[in-house]
Parts: sequence; C-alpha cells; structure tokens
Amino acid sequence: MIKIVFTYNVAPDKQAKYLIDTAEIIKPFWESHGCTSYSVWQTDEGSPAFVKEMVFEDQKSREKASDDPSAKEVVGLFSKYATNVKRRMYLQCV
Repeated sequence: MIKIVFTYNVAPDKQAKYLIDTAEIIKPFWESHGCTSYSVWQTDEGSPAFVKEMVFEDQKSREKASDDPSAKEVVGLFSKYATNVKRRMYLQCV
C-alpha cells in the first residue's frame, strides 16, 4: 500500500467551491482510477489549512492513474485552489 499525504491551504473565499469540485470531480476521478481511499480534512471550519490522503494498492497503480491524460486536468483543478502544497509518500511497512 502507498499513502500520499498532501498539506496545503485553500483561501476562505474559495473553500466552498473547492469542496464541491473535490466531491463531484476530483475524488470520483481518483477513485475510478485505482485510488482505494481519498479523504480531505480541514483543521477547523473556515481555516485555510487542509490535509488530503490518497491510498493506492501499489506504486504501479498510482503511476497508471497519474499517467491517464485526464489526470492533468484534475491536478490542474486542484492546483487552482491549493497553495503552499507539500506532498509526502509513505509505504506501508506493517
């Protein structure tokens, strides 16, 4: 298993639209392309700080999803909202 954890900010005036686009476009795309779990967390309502976790079965399934031509559009949509993005990948050990 591979878990990818993103930390980022979304401006308060963009949060409502970001959450709608995530629920209707971003999350369904990744889940239909091999992501077994996709969740978004916010520190407090209205806070700009978010955490996103994506889980894939393995590196191959993550790469296959990312190589889909539509993935660039979905990543671009996420990038439209997210600033100060940091990404870490974790491999399951136990």
